[in-house]
Amino acid sequence: GDGSELVYRMRGGKLEKANRAPIKINDPKDGRVRKVYNPRNPEQVCAFDLLHDDSVTVKLLTGSWGTGKTVLLVTAALEALREKRYGKIVWIRNNVDLRGTKDMGALPGDALEKLWPYLGPFVDHVGERTKVERMIKEGQLEVEPLQSLRGRNIENAIIMCSEAENLTKEHLQLIIARAAEGSAVWLDGDTRQRDKAAFEKSKGLETMVEKLAGDPLFGHVKLIKSERSPTAALADRMD
Repeated sequence: GDGSELVYRMRGGKLEKANRAPIKINDPKDGRVRKVYNPRNPEQVCAFDLLHDDSVTVKLLTGSWGTGKTVLLVTAALEALREKRYGKIVWIRNNVDLRGTKDMGALPGDALEKLWPYLGPFVDHVGERTKVERMIKEGQLEVEPLQSLRGRNIENAIIMCSEAENLTKEHLQLIIARAAEGSAVWLDGDTRQRDKAAFEKSKGLETMVEKLAGDPLFGHVKLIKSERSPTAALADRMD
C-alpha cells in the first residue's frame, strides 16, 4: 500500500489505531515548516506512531537499506527538539569499519573530528554540515564514541544509535543503562549488514527484541519496503 490504509498497532495485548501524524521539520530561523514527512507504507505508519509516542522510551526500527530507518529517526528527533520534548540528541556510533574494507588507521584531530565520518547519516538527513556544527555548538547535539559511554548519566535526551546491528548484547545494555530521567533510546539496524563475526555471534538486536517484547517501555517496528529510490531498490534484487 501507500501508507493510506487503516493501520493498527498492538499495545498491552490490545489492537489500537496507529497515529499517522506527519513529522514536520521547521526552519530554525523563521520557524516556518520547511519539510513534511508522511508515511509511505503501513510499516512506516507504525514507525511514525512509535516515534511520536513518548511513553515508549526504547524504540527500535529495523529493516533493509532504503526503508527509511535513519531518516525517520533523525527527522523525528529534530521535531522532538523543536517541540522541546527533549533537550538534546546524543549520537552514538560504534566505530566499526565496513566488512571487506581496509582499516583507515588512526585519524587526525580530536574526538569529534575522528567521529565526523560516522556522522554521515545524521548530516545527510539534517541537510548540511554547518547546521550540524551549529547544533553541536549550541548543545543540541553531542557525539559520543561507544567507548566513552561507561559511567555516563544522560538526562532529558534522545540517545540515538544508527547501525545498531554492529552492537553486542552487552553494548546495547550499556547504551540503554545510560538513559536517566527524561531520556529515551532510539536505535535502528539491519541485521543483514553486520560487519564483524562477534556481532553475528551475539545477535544483540535479536536478543533485545526477544527479551523486551511486550514491555510497555519498548517498541519495535520492522520496515520492509525500500522507499529511497527505484535505483536503490535494485540492491535487493542482487540477493
